[in-house]
Amino acid sequence: MRHRLFCWLWAGNAISALGTWIQSTASAWVMTDLAPDPLMVSLTQAAAQLPVLLLALPAGALADVVDRRRYLIWTNLGMLVVAGALAVLYLLGLVDAILLLALTALLACVSAMNSPAWSSSVPLTVPRQDLAQALVLNSIGFNMARALGPALGGAIVAGAGAALAFGINALTFVLVAAIVGLALVFPATRQPDGLPPERIGRAIRLGLRYATAEPNVRTALIRSAAFYACASAIWALLPLYVRDVLGLASGSYGIMLGSIGAGAVLGGIAMPMLRARFNRDSLVMLAGLLTGTALLPIALAPAASTTIACMLVYGIGWIIGSSNLQATVQLACAPWVRARGLALYQAVYNGGMGLGAIAWGWLGMHAGLTGTLLAAALGSVVIALLARSQPLPSEVADPSLPARRPPLKPSIDDGVRETLMEGGHPVLVTVAYVVDPGEADAFRTAMVSLRLARRRDGAVAWRLARDISRADHWIETFRLPDWHELRRGLARINLLDDEASRAAAQFHRGDAPPTIRIYLSL
Repeated sequence: MRHRLFCWLWAGNAISALGTWIQSTASAWVMTDLAPDPLMVSLTQAAAQLPVLLLALPAGALADVVDRRRYLIWTNLGMLVVAGALAVLYLLGLVDAILLLALTALLACVSAMNSPAWSSSVPLTVPRQDLAQALVLNSIGFNMARALGPALGGAIVAGAGAALAFGINALTFVLVAAIVGLALVFPATRQPDGLPPERIGRAIRLGLRYATAEPNVRTALIRSAAFYACASAIWALLPLYVRDVLGLASGSYGIMLGSIGAGAVLGGIAMPMLRARFNRDSLVMLAGLLTGTALLPIALAPAASTTIACMLVYGIGWIIGSSNLQATVQLACAPWVRARGLALYQAVYNGGMGLGAIAWGWLGMHAGLTGTLLAAALGSVVIALLARSQPLPSEVADPSLPARRPPLKPSIDDGVRETLMEGGHPVLVTVAYVVDPGEADAFRTAMVSLRLARRRDGAVAWRLARDISRADHWIETFRLPDWHELRRGLARINLLDDEASRAAAQFHRGDAPPTIRIYLSL
């Protein structure tokens, strides 16, 4: 909290989260009146989550290439319009189940465009050594809102009606837009001199390649899908469980959600102590075990007091899992692609929550609410144990550290200069090595890391070939979309990429360094 920009970002996050939880509580409860069956109630959750699955990566690409401050202002104003429309239409009595789902989905679409830019702004406000706990503190603010927002939402719906709850959510977007416009200043997106803006389509594809070529990001996304798929069950079915199984009203539903938030706050406060005792991989497994076992008493012995206590435990497990998974992605993404990495994480999170909500809602129609929650509990425990086959790293090397060597500056013949600068023509890069045949296996192993580095920096195809007439001659080839992308890739090379290149080059036995050639496809 000694970092001023983070304080403002934290405040905006808490305000927005408070409105979101008031809104989601009101929407879920209104749906139990408009269409009280498990599938329709769970579709409310799905409508709020699935748009992120579709829009998160384009939103992440935009956040990495446009002016972030203006972008966040416009997305918050867009959410204001949709939330305000829902409040007015509900006040006029024009909202039915289908319109509620449609407006919920539309609000989620604009939120999906906003979320990667907002989440990836945290590293811009604190130094790297404070990032993990800054993310936890951000989660604490979110879960303080989760503890207070549902209780407020339930009380507002019971006392004044859902229209006021929807209106309060609209007001929070005004406040957040004001915070962004008046208090937050982000560094401008830096491009190598003379390059045109990065195309959104290419930026999206590069984000996907980066995630697949960065082992820590890839593993975190796999573990996220495993964690959120089963953890989504209680979010989808809790309003109907409170109403039909426990026989309680909207205020009690708000208290149950608030208990999850309170547990998350406790878990966030305990996080530094937990990190000192357990590594990140063990913490995510512990999170899965806690969220799973917390559902067992709810399924087997339904009671209001039991549910409140179990939701507290569930909230502790939730923040342990979500904060460590998100921190892994944040730490493993280079600054130029961080919003896209966060967008992929949010797509997995919302996809797991949204598709899981539909699946658990369908199962609830056939197996009953308690049977479905029992299946989710057992599934969470089993998956938490099996998912350790994809271990998370205890420490993540800093991808923002610059390379030791300056970027390569290729020489350009005047005969191809004009065509090269036009862009649109693929570029092929070859690197020739001379390697002692006795070291061939070790060389191939070193080239695995270099292949991942090339793909992270923009290569769309990579090959390693051996000369059949001279067994000590090898050639590495990789392709980029055009000259501009090659220049961007050279500017993106960081210390980890440089070390991978050095590790491969140490096997080269020629008198001169490995020979690099760049070819233009015409």
